[in-house]
Amino acid sequence: MGRRSVHLGMALIACSFSAWAAPLLAATGSTRQTLPDTIDPVAYDLAIVPDTDALRFQGKVAIVIDVHRTTPTVVINAVHLALDHATIDGGKEASVTQIENLGRVVLDFDAPLSVGQHVLSIAYHGNIGRSTLGFFAMDYSNAAGRHRILATNFEPAAAREFLPCWDEPGRKATFAVTVETPKDLMAVSNMPIEDVTPLSSTMQRVRFAKSPRMSTYLLFLGVGDFERVHHSVDGVELGVVVQRGDTARGTYALDQAEKILHFYNEYFGVTFPLPKLDLIVAPGEIKGGSMENWGAIFFSQRHLLIDPVNSTQQDRELVFEVISHEMAHQWFGDLVTMSWWDDLWLNEGFASWMENVAADALHPQWNIGLRALSDFDRGREADAVPSTHPVVQEIFTAEQAEQAFDEITYLKGAAVLAMMDAYIGGGVFREGLGRYMNKYAYGNAVDVDLWRTMEEASGKPVLGIERDFTHYEGVPLVRVTRTSMGTQLQQERFADNPETIRELPQRLWHIPLTIRELDGVKKEIVLEDAADIKSHLAMLVNAGQTAYTRVLYDASTFQSLTMHLGELGPADQLGLLNDAFALGTAAGYASASNLLRLCALLPVSADPVVWQRVIDLLMLLERHYQQTPQRSAFHRFALELLAPLAIRLGPVGVPDEASNVEILRSALVEAQGRFGDAPTIERARKIIDGAEQTSAAQWRSALVIVANRANFATFDSLLKRARDSKDLLEKQRIYEALAGVEEPVLARRMLNIALSDEVPAGTAHSLLWRLARYHPDLAWQVIAPRLSDPKLPFSTAERWRLAQSVAEFSSLPDRIADVEAYEAKNVPADSRKPFLEVIASIRKNQRIASIVLPDIDRWIASRSTRANTH
Repeated sequence: MGRRSVHLGMALIACSFSAWAAPLLAATGSTRQTLPDTIDPVAYDLAIVPDTDALRFQGKVAIVIDVHRTTPTVVINAVHLALDHATIDGGKEASVTQIENLGRVVLDFDAPLSVGQHVLSIAYHGNIGRSTLGFFAMDYSNAAGRHRILATNFEPAAAREFLPCWDEPGRKATFAVTVETPKDLMAVSNMPIEDVTPLSSTMQRVRFAKSPRMSTYLLFLGVGDFERVHHSVDGVELGVVVQRGDTARGTYALDQAEKILHFYNEYFGVTFPLPKLDLIVAPGEIKGGSMENWGAIFFSQRHLLIDPVNSTQQDRELVFEVISHEMAHQWFGDLVTMSWWDDLWLNEGFASWMENVAADALHPQWNIGLRALSDFDRGREADAVPSTHPVVQEIFTAEQAEQAFDEITYLKGAAVLAMMDAYIGGGVFREGLGRYMNKYAYGNAVDVDLWRTMEEASGKPVLGIERDFTHYEGVPLVRVTRTSMGTQLQQERFADNPETIRELPQRLWHIPLTIRELDGVKKEIVLEDAADIKSHLAMLVNAGQTAYTRVLYDASTFQSLTMHLGELGPADQLGLLNDAFALGTAAGYASASNLLRLCALLPVSADPVVWQRVIDLLMLLERHYQQTPQRSAFHRFALELLAPLAIRLGPVGVPDEASNVEILRSALVEAQGRFGDAPTIERARKIIDGAEQTSAAQWRSALVIVANRANFATFDSLLKRARDSKDLLEKQRIYEALAGVEEPVLARRMLNIALSDEVPAGTAHSLLWRLARYHPDLAWQVIAPRLSDPKLPFSTAERWRLAQSVAEFSSLPDRIADVEAYEAKNVPADSRKPFLEVIASIRKNQRIASIVLPDIDRWIASRSTRANTH
């Protein structure tokens, strides 16, 4: 590993490493990159002076530290910061060496630091970035002109780009923050403003109250042309902070946050502990979508703003879900924090599960918990490939921590929590959470701390079950076989491609299962290996879909279940659909046509959430078709399948219809447009041309259809509308729609637009991902050569993820070689595992094209033949 010295001002002298430094260089590979345990921070007093125009800032920080063992050095995290002065207790200045590859600075003092508390004072300066990670600027225009906000976003390890600190979740300390700002701008941080001092006719110094002990990644500072609306809820000042003039679009978020805060205070049995909680909107998108900074949650604009006229029911539900997710973190993550990134799922899996709990409690008509079953299925997909990892995974480096924010952490984590809640019982599970919160408040914990508390509360063998699903990777598969003796259940490991199963560790799980005969008789078991059920009736295994497993039925049982599909509950209809898709697109388990059989037999009266999943799965399959007669046949089949549903829903909404019906109608119309339904496409064009008045939801669907089928004139017209719009949400929606354009020449043009600074701040990655879904190889050709361009507003880890998300949609054999060459050149060996998932995805795309689609085509052709003969 290399190292370099940094200039620290005239008074500081760069020094060479002495013997004590050798272990710091070895902190890579399989060694966790944590700072020495000789010192812990106690309190930070931070002052920031930003130069908004020049995108630079100066900082001073006084850190009260607790020295546990005498040491001549202080090792601290700092990245892209130039230290100007560093002293202990006002004494002589330190000599400083930076270990660039580890994101550390070593301060060497002329005398050892004694045991006890000291004050480390550092003056430094740095740059304000454009990536939405670290300390950055976001520019935007509205009716009042051009503006720039400054903000921070630190998870997992970017606080070190803002201040020298102990940037680890287990090194909690208090923070007092001061910032100098223009008087006409608003500053926001984790705590309320304590004092404002005028500095001149235009400038002021804002000081915030001292925070409780918290982790560095939760620190927040924002400065911008903001307005704030607020309520008092259970003694907490709850606010929504928006760009000036946008308060009307923040009132829905404030209303929902009020309900959520009160619900969580009661649910957790621990009242929100800070005096205020602000929800702050970014003028675009930020890395991670939104960020749960304690007392100052930072949101991408689509996750917070609701326009009273132009937003849809789907927008409202998304805003609720994201707010409830981030507010759940205020307890699970902020109040009680994982000790290290190994247990990130304690934060993200829990919040992903809790958002569904909150939605089902406060808006049961939305049926969010049912929809979550298909979200959980994405976790199973990621868990079935060789790149999978345990929910509790070993994290050694900051780069690995950034890569850990994936479907396993979020969605498998949430699915396991839902399973354990069902197994333990909701009331007891909630009681266990309350005990856990009270015991570890303001501190750190590991996963076993939670589950030990749950076992004590429930009296059930919780630890053995949860460990199978959190400390070991993989998805169990339960095979169901009817014999002359009854029904046999046998478990094995499910793999996306069974040809690779021999390469994967084999194991058995303790699976809490509900089994229900079609006559309604239910039985609860914990399946450890195999089980024999003394019944000859067809059985629904994993009834209610609470267990984290896939189920493969023998032919006769599957036939019985399909014939009774309309009698099953929505959750079990979803379970059959999701498993049929997974088993059909993995080689060797079942025919892909099983999915289409289920779709064809689903009653038109089925729950809207189930029908929306049908549409999603049809769209997933359609993406793999080339421009061939088989694609046209698939389109005809899909339109025929959806025609009765279109009649049931009607072209426009009716008063007081269920909210999920509006969402389903939008999905249906967009699918009809994608599948080439001429009347749908013509109506969409009339809507966009203004020839037909319609609702916000219908306009949004029409935009998607027209942009997808845009010719050069239509593309230019929509692009001009996006560029001219002063409404940031409308601008983003139009660019997103244009990212779905089918014409390759226009797609190339849109790729270059997405890489420019004309799109809303932070949106480039999501636009490029949308483009890559339907133009994967074109996207790779355009993007791959530019991944090393320093002007792109992406961090190193973001560039890796962009390479992954573009390549994963390809089915070209050469793309695997391209991915391997890219990672070999650009990615450290200990951070390459996510690229295995990309390669698995490419191989799956190849398998779908060569095996799955022909199977589907034969089934569609035979179905058409049977229809014609009758």
